[in-house]
Amino acid sequence: MDIGSLLLSAETQAARVEGILLADPALAGLWRMETSLLEAAASIGLEGERISTQGMVLRLTSGTAMEDDARAVEMALKVLTVIRRPGDPFSAPVAVLRRIEAAAAPIGQTRDEGDRLEGAELPMVVETGRSWSHVPILAGWRAAASYAFRSRRSSPVAERLVFMVVEGAARHLQGLSPNQSAGRDDMDERAGGMLMPATAGWIVPPSVSLTRYGFRIWSPITGLETFLEAATRSLSYELGHLGTLRHELARLSSMTSSAHGRSRLVDLITYLKAQPVISSAMVMDHLGVTRRTALSLIGELVDAGCLSNLTARSTSRLWALPSLAARMGPAGRAGVKHGGVYGGRETQREQANPSGRLDQLQEGRDEAQLDRIMADLDAAMSGVDEVVRRAGEGQRKDE
Repeated sequence: MDIGSLLLSAETQAARVEGILLADPALAGLWRMETSLLEAAASIGLEGERISTQGMVLRLTSGTAMEDDARAVEMALKVLTVIRRPGDPFSAPVAVLRRIEAAAAPIGQTRDEGDRLEGAELPMVVETGRSWSHVPILAGWRAAASYAFRSRRSSPVAERLVFMVVEGAARHLQGLSPNQSAGRDDMDERAGGMLMPATAGWIVPPSVSLTRYGFRIWSPITGLETFLEAATRSLSYELGHLGTLRHELARLSSMTSSAHGRSRLVDLITYLKAQPVISSAMVMDHLGVTRRTALSLIGELVDAGCLSNLTARSTSRLWALPSLAARMGPAGRAGVKHGGVYGGRETQREQANPSGRLDQLQEGRDEAQLDRIMADLDAAMSGVDEVVRRAGEGQRKDE
């Protein structure tokens, strides 16, 4: 299948997911809460860091982390705040991209200032994507490729964040997805983002897509075909998963209707719809109840199959909606553990450089070369623009 067909296939799947989310804001909030956690962990995992989504959630909710992945978890938390509230790169490109760079900076390492983009270059990165905003996945990819080239592949984490931010902003520019420009809540960010509702429009999480069915290298300069194949397959999974989430929301609603009198179960269920991972302390604080009452309410939902214990222990327990608990289990671990294998034999070959660092550009910032790269990408996309325009014209005529 050629790249144009792959792109149309990926955008079709993304449009289906987007349509379902737009029709059900509660489902959208729950899906983005889950996906943002998985994406943050997977993005850091692609850098070869040992990390688990479960460990990250433990750090978010209780302030502790598994000793051997504490550094990776801290990195993931920084990334999570951007994923949850990316901002609007089209109206404030410098502020948004500088925030991305700060979130993507490895803990304990200093970035080579020679690879830091000048302030005047940041709007150029965003405009590279904006010119294709009617095809959001391509808009995000072009912006990521531009950033990767200009920064000499110094931060693949930042490249993936650029993709998500621009892809989501492009969807909003088309008048469909939610506004991403809501102001950030500093208190939420200091708390690690767990209680921060997602004000984002992204649909395609790049790291999750690349790691869901094995390991594929992130390479915005040369890897478009591989990424589109992975994204299409991942979005197909998400379409099915949205049905699971909808079922879980319906089950919670049925529990609400069966709650008796002055039971605080209704309040806990309302809380769960916005915050799918809880501890007894969180329930005590949010509902203003005793520990015994909190555990009793949680136990009632566990017995009904609405919650699962994440930690499998008797102290410092965490509970999550079953779908998220399943996705955060041992199979959902990302990264490499003490030289182990992630995603099969291919990872052993790429482990020394999981983000394609062996493929880093050695050239300087040659604007003519960047223009050639983008021209080649446009050539590969020949015909897609016309197809999209005709589809839009046909829709307008039907209306």
